[in-house]
Amino acid sequence: MPTYKGIVTAVKKASDSRDNVYTVLGSKAVCAKSRLLMEVGDIVAIEAMSEGNDVIESFSVEGRAKKGEYDAAVSELLEELSIEKNVKLLKEKEKGMPYGPAVSSMAAALKDAASVFCRAYISGAPIIVRFHHDGDGSSGAVSIHRALSKVDSRLFVGRRGVSWIMNRGIEYDAIAFNADTLELQNYESMEKPVVLILDFGTAPGSETSMSESKGRFNLLMLDHHPIYKGFPKDRATCYINPWDYKSGTDFTAGLLASVFAEVISQVDTNDMRIASLISDFSSYGDRKDKKGMRTAVILDYLTNVAGRSDSGITRLTPGYIDTLLSSKEKSDEIYYTASSSMDEMIDLGVRGAKSYRCMNGITTFVLNFDMLPRSSGGWPLPGRYASRLQERFESMNGPKTLTMIYYGGYVTIRMSKEISPGVGILEMIERLTKSVEYIESGGGHNEAASIKVKKENTKDATDMVLRELGAKS
Repeated sequence: MPTYKGIVTAVKKASDSRDNVYTVLGSKAVCAKSRLLMEVGDIVAIEAMSEGNDVIESFSVEGRAKKGEYDAAVSELLEELSIEKNVKLLKEKEKGMPYGPAVSSMAAALKDAASVFCRAYISGAPIIVRFHHDGDGSSGAVSIHRALSKVDSRLFVGRRGVSWIMNRGIEYDAIAFNADTLELQNYESMEKPVVLILDFGTAPGSETSMSESKGRFNLLMLDHHPIYKGFPKDRATCYINPWDYKSGTDFTAGLLASVFAEVISQVDTNDMRIASLISDFSSYGDRKDKKGMRTAVILDYLTNVAGRSDSGITRLTPGYIDTLLSSKEKSDEIYYTASSSMDEMIDLGVRGAKSYRCMNGITTFVLNFDMLPRSSGGWPLPGRYASRLQERFESMNGPKTLTMIYYGGYVTIRMSKEISPGVGILEMIERLTKSVEYIESGGGHNEAASIKVKKENTKDATDMVLRELGAKS
């Protein structure tokens, strides 16, 4: 390549310094190893690179960059992303959609979050993306991955890395925070690192980590779970949740992340939006969309089995997911395995559930999930199963259906949209939590919620909910 001049803006350090990966920012962002050590903040002229542009063969140092020079270099590349234009196009695109007004209202917040994220991305600063381990969280991660892949093709020479982590809890707890902090120590960068939390985190167990993030990295949170009173969202650099924009949980995190991805780059996220809405039981989801249902089942299955010894998937990333989805042969195989197993389990659940007549014409179906045989990989998880079982019961019973499954310290509840305002499940859970000691916590959506209890009291909690619903056998 011809001589390339730029600023060394970041380095990912390895145990062997020859494996360090540097970012050099100029007319493009070069990400590569180097034959000789480079210093963050140096202005360098790259004179030669390897054939694959993955190693800087020779360079000369021309001085140290001033802050103004660095800001100008980042801003010039950031301008090429046209974030402001993308926001305008997005607002126009979402007109007429049921969630369009919310997208319009959060446009400024999306722009700010995308700017923080993209400054870090362009500069080579470390970025960690934690997404929830379900179809909703993973669909959003795939959308963001697609947007960044497009940025790479436009602005980067070499491979820009992001750490993708599937998060199995609903809290950004001390374990996750400490792991992130440890990983960030491997970097030196001119821009502050970013940790993006997707589809979880609005929970009491996140509060300490949110406070500790101050000064260490920029914490961005995209969530759609209800915001409880006193939640310190101002501790995050950017916190975006549809509940703050006159919307709610039906505006899924996968949809939110897809919108965020389209602010970063004009990329097609429609399939991930549809899958997210279906997977997370949103009233916006079209369950008659066969392609969308297929994608949702595949995402649910992959996030369920990944990391288990017999799955063959040690670490699930959005790039890997997108590769599988683009292969008809592989995706067909996964879909067949997942759907056939789920169908068998649903049939067993329909036969094994007890039904109760409840207030206002509601029929409630209750099932002991622990009595069902599952695969060695644990498929399906109770949450996915409850949603699919609710769909089956609703098709049989009509729009006044509630499904409740209980298992090992949890009660999971799904219900028809029509009855959710009258049931008020979140308020009910809050009331029950205060009334007995064995109910530890609970939350979720207006149509999809869970209660965590002491294991020996799982059936007691189930019976309490039935009494609240005015159940009669």
